[in-house]
Amino acid sequence: MAEKLTLEIITPEGFTFTETVDELTAPGTLGEFGVLPGHTGFITTLDSGPITYKIGNVAKTISVKDAYCQVSNDHVLVLADSAEIKE
Repeated sequence: MAEKLTLEIITPEGFTFTETVDELTAPGTLGEFGVLPGHTGFITTLDSGPITYKIGNVAKTISVKDAYCQVSNDHVLVLADSAEIKE
């Protein structure tokens, strides 16, 4: 089992974000969900809202609008209408 996840976010405007993270939470259409390394694969839709990810003890946030999310083999791919890094 891998100890990290790869988070990748892509938008039609060309925004691309890739980061190796320890865990993340996302605003699923049916409710917020979390992903840790070794998570079972799935595909879902996301509501507009924050994706919060952790690297060590540091939490960071990217807001997405209307997105799809695929989790597979410790890789989380988010295809979003838009995304914005929150400082």
